[in-house]
Amino acid sequence: MERLGAERIPMRRLWRSASVRRLAAIFLAAAAIAAICVAAYTAYSTTALKRAWLAHETALLGTMAQLHPELAEEWAKRSTSSALTPEAEEQGRKLAAAYGIDTRLDTALIPIVSEQRTRTWVLLGAGASALLGALFLLLLRESRSQLNDVRRLALSLEEAVKLGRPMHFRIYGEGEFGLLAHGVQELSLRLQETIAQLNRDKDFLKETIADISHQLKTPLASLTIYVELLQEGRVSPEEAAEFLRTCSRELERMEWLILTLLKIARLEADTLPMQMVQAPLAKTVEMAQDSARRLADEKAVSIVTEEPDEPVTLPHDPRWLAEAIGNLLKNAIEHSPAQGRVTVSWARTPVFVRLQVSDEGRGIDERHLPHIFKKFYRASSGGSGVGLGLPLAKTIAERHRGMLSVARNEAGGATFTMTLPFGQLAK
Repeated sequence: MERLGAERIPMRRLWRSASVRRLAAIFLAAAAIAAICVAAYTAYSTTALKRAWLAHETALLGTMAQLHPELAEEWAKRSTSSALTPEAEEQGRKLAAAYGIDTRLDTALIPIVSEQRTRTWVLLGAGASALLGALFLLLLRESRSQLNDVRRLALSLEEAVKLGRPMHFRIYGEGEFGLLAHGVQELSLRLQETIAQLNRDKDFLKETIADISHQLKTPLASLTIYVELLQEGRVSPEEAAEFLRTCSRELERMEWLILTLLKIARLEADTLPMQMVQAPLAKTVEMAQDSARRLADEKAVSIVTEEPDEPVTLPHDPRWLAEAIGNLLKNAIEHSPAQGRVTVSWARTPVFVRLQVSDEGRGIDERHLPHIFKKFYRASSGGSGVGLGLPLAKTIAERHRGMLSVARNEAGGATFTMTLPFGQLAK
């Protein structure tokens, strides 16, 4: 779609407007009709004038035949002859002037001219009135059509803004009005997208606040009970020390929960920038393994790394991607049996890098797969997490213009696959 500029509209672009072309066609048709009418009137008036002249000449010839029969035949011959001399014309003019017949004679006294003038004015007035009336009606119809288009466009825009639905009025024609309609439709779509984004942000904020309040309700209730017991002084020193240790653990858990939720919220709201650099993936995986090493030792689970033959370097944020891979490793460790094994491997293609984390646990039931990446969703009670590690890992992968998926292993356990773009820096 052509865009409007600040300069004046060139003439060649005016012809792209359907209304301008219709107006030009109307005026051309009117000019053609006027020319045809003028030609027809000229032919008609010429014939009428000839008939009047013949009647006048015939009457004069008849009168002369009665008075001077010898001159009548000569008069008839010379009346249609073009061999009149200037001397004869001058002599005739003087003779006519002696009787008051000259250019000063009132046309009303000349029947032929008077009738021709009356007939001309009547026909010219009637033809001009009919033509102007037809032009007025056609122009009125064209203006009404344009005003109807503007009105329908305005009503459609008003409904789109008030009701939040797409515009039902579409104009795909060329010309300035087509550009205006296209611009209004683009504005309507952007307004709807903005409103939809605001509604999504509002729902996201409500959901985040509800998640935080729900997850903090239980530890806050426990802390309140412990503090009340400590304030009443009805517990032994050993119990008081245990209560304080429990309070410390709950506070740490609450701090971790709040920080994790804030990370997810900032990542999903696109307010947390990624520091994209070309870095080796092996170093990032090593950082992730270090963060999960303690949990693996506690669960007696080994982490096995399967590196490709050639080093893989891709654009990513090492700190955030290490956190995502670490969450996948921790999830796999939590759902692996003692003496089990968690395998992390990756491979490169010309377009993307595929990283996989596999475990030897019980696997994931099919009914849980569509919900596994939802916040606070837990497929089983086997793990100790609260259901935030996988959503955070998925959000980080998406911020890298990648994706995270999960599938059951035929031999048991599950495999999480993270696909990351290889050829360009993500934003």
